[in-house]
Amino acid sequence: MDMKEQFFWLLKQRRSVRAFDRERKLDDSVLDAILEGCDLAPSSGGLQSFEIYMVENDEKKRRLVAAARDQGFVAEAPLLLVFCANPSRSIHKFGERSQLFSVQDATIAAAYAQLTVYALGLTTVWTGAFDEKRVSEILGLPEGHRPVAMLPIGYPSEAPKEKTTRGSQDLFHKIC
Repeated sequence: MDMKEQFFWLLKQRRSVRAFDRERKLDDSVLDAILEGCDLAPSSGGLQSFEIYMVENDEKKRRLVAAARDQGFVAEAPLLLVFCANPSRSIHKFGERSQLFSVQDATIAAAYAQLTVYALGLTTVWTGAFDEKRVSEILGLPEGHRPVAMLPIGYPSEAPKEKTTRGSQDLFHKIC
């Protein structure tokens, strides 16, 4: 399989899984690989205006479940990463636009993390339905760090559901 085929195979196979094997621990090299993948993500002006927080504390994870509309899988995964926008890293270059660019940077880094996780033989699920203010309070985030996505990460304990999409042609609109 050539590189293009491998890449599209990865995209087609990756699925969100919300059930994690609690008995199977993650090696430290897993976090290192995920962070390396995030570090390679493109960002506005190359300024990487995002932060990644790892949550290990079980009590904080339980509180995050409540802040995330009782999505229990947030606390079940052995690794939980919270991706935050940090516009202060780019405001000197982009001014007010850094608010948007930092959210985009955090989102792209989280997407790279998802692909890296799958390439490592693990699974995750994008978690975006949460109360930003409560998440910030629970984690004690510095002012200006805006939570954008949470990724619970681990080995799957269930088979993923069949992937459904709109189809690539339905995504495309030509403006003349």
